[in-house]
Amino acid sequence: MKNTYQPEIDALRAIAVLSVIVFHAFPNWLPGGFVGVDIFFVISGFLITKIIFNELQDQQFSYWTFYQRRIRRIFPSLIVVLLVSSIIGWIVFTPAEYELFGTHLASSAGFVPNFRFWREAGYFDKEAITKPLLHLWSLGVEEQFYLLWPIILGISWKFLHPHISRVILLVSILLLSSLSFSYWTIGVDPTADFYSPFTRFWELGLGGLVALINREKLITLPPIAQQLVCSLGGLLLLIGITQLHEGLAFPGLWALIPCLGTACIIISLSTPSATTQTLLPLVTAPIRKSVILHLLQLKPMIWIGLISYPLYLWHWPLLSFARIIEGQIPSPSIRVYLLILSGLLATLCYQFLEKPIRKQRRVIWVYLLLGLMIGLLSFGIVLRKQDGFKNRHQAQMIANPQTMVVGEFRDSIKRPCHIVQQMPADLDCFEDVRDPVRYALLGDSKADALFYGLTSVSTSKGRWLLIDGVHPPPANKVANQTRMDDFKLKSEATFQLIQNDPQIQVVALVSALRGIFPLDPKTGLITSLGNSAESLDNFDQVITGLEKSGKAVLFVMDNPTFPDPTSCISGGLTSSAWLNHIFYRKANPNCEISYSDYLEGTKAYRQWIAQLVDRHPKMQVIDTAPLLCDTQKNICKTTENTSFLYSYSDHLSDYAAQKIGNLITPIADQAQTRLHNSSVFPLK
Repeated sequence: MKNTYQPEIDALRAIAVLSVIVFHAFPNWLPGGFVGVDIFFVISGFLITKIIFNELQDQQFSYWTFYQRRIRRIFPSLIVVLLVSSIIGWIVFTPAEYELFGTHLASSAGFVPNFRFWREAGYFDKEAITKPLLHLWSLGVEEQFYLLWPIILGISWKFLHPHISRVILLVSILLLSSLSFSYWTIGVDPTADFYSPFTRFWELGLGGLVALINREKLITLPPIAQQLVCSLGGLLLLIGITQLHEGLAFPGLWALIPCLGTACIIISLSTPSATTQTLLPLVTAPIRKSVILHLLQLKPMIWIGLISYPLYLWHWPLLSFARIIEGQIPSPSIRVYLLILSGLLATLCYQFLEKPIRKQRRVIWVYLLLGLMIGLLSFGIVLRKQDGFKNRHQAQMIANPQTMVVGEFRDSIKRPCHIVQQMPADLDCFEDVRDPVRYALLGDSKADALFYGLTSVSTSKGRWLLIDGVHPPPANKVANQTRMDDFKLKSEATFQLIQNDPQIQVVALVSALRGIFPLDPKTGLITSLGNSAESLDNFDQVITGLEKSGKAVLFVMDNPTFPDPTSCISGGLTSSAWLNHIFYRKANPNCEISYSDYLEGTKAYRQWIAQLVDRHPKMQVIDTAPLLCDTQKNICKTTENTSFLYSYSDHLSDYAAQKIGNLITPIADQAQTRLHNSSVFPLK
């Protein structure tokens, strides 16, 4: 292995890791820096295939020996990073956060984190930067490749040797199959395309194909061609790192740009030179090195490549924990310091941990590393089972993070609704276990968050039914029929079903403000009118239908929009006042706003509601802001006393939902009484 060592490959690793860490710390600098992971994949596939085939040729390959090397290579730094992250998490995380971290720890120690993060991705997923182990998804893909690839190559060698061209054909077929699957998956499930090993195997397989072609010397290039191929590879990497961005359907076919660029550079570095007899002075003249080759031969780049693995492991947890403690993205200076610290820690790991352990050939070291990794996996499971050790600390927190919960007793208070058999598929419909169910709560996830608070304070006059995930369909059915998707059709069918249900007498509509107006992602205030006029017509149509069917309609105004409440947690993290100078979580500055600024920033929303009331004077409007804000002190916050008003994102907690429920319950009860006593409904 030493005889075939190419320092330029390590420098190529440096380009990959620098791209990733700069992208994570300063995404605007390198919008496509995330392709560094794809560069890593191609390099890994090349090196592993080269090593395996050399040993197969020398009849020295052993699966057990191969995996021993992988353990000595991968485990030491990874164990340290997981252990340190667990210790910091013990101090920094709330119980709910630490419980989730335990799941990530167990999946990372078991080398399946990509499947776990794939499962979590979606509407309710937490902000990526708040997951300290998220970056290990790529390590999971790599290790899953290493489980299958040696077996594939070993069987291919056994049955196809000495016809290596057939092995190359087999690898090419597998590579194209994975690439085709990735191309198909990106249009069906982009999250699966990102995390699945089967949609990523082609990237590692491409490196393997280059290794096989190089081994068989199927390509020979004159020096000038080598320089041109190297330059082409550098250009493709430059395009990938600077021009690709997160808005693209990645990986899909876009990943071909960095992967082919990496392959071109490796080919130019590894392909034998061809002697060229020609009279052309351009060819016979001395060939200048390409810019990318100059870069790959710089000693600092080679050194960064040598520490690239621990550098990749360290940088993300440091950025993540800093984001959690600061309550927002840390300042640029802090991010620079953290990257420097990542480099120092990576150097220490490489010099005093990785290099010494790689030299150890006694199998006891392998068993020791395996034991430590299993111990971390077990600790992650314990964290999950013990709910993140609820009684660790939090005594000095401004508010109790355990109140940041919605639907705590949901399983004991709900049952399938009485119209569930008539409901469109894929829509949630459930109701209070107690009768009589007379009221319906319709809307998006904001309705779901409110339901449990309403249920807990409802009276025997009427209990609640919830249908989550419906929005008023377009008002002009004829004009919009061709573009109404399945979701809108289901919403239309749901509203029609409620209109025809004689059991339901009062309907409360709940929709997120951001579904009506565009909002500033930081302040949660309205930035423009957007499609609010169309939304007004949509709601008008739905309310008209409900009122004509004899229902009393309540419109519940959305709550103030704040950042995710986990970024609003603040206070000392230890029982020591001295240590809390270091371990103190700060709240995001956008976790509070003056009530007057909130009213001014949502004026268009209130004007929109006023227009809706003009069309439907019988409709009762429920304004939640005065209940959630301290109007006397002119302030809106995410907490009240020692409780959180919000559970996740900008959704209400059970505590806040009960406050609003205490307001809505008598209004709904009175509306039902009036319906019984009179055909007139003067609720305005």
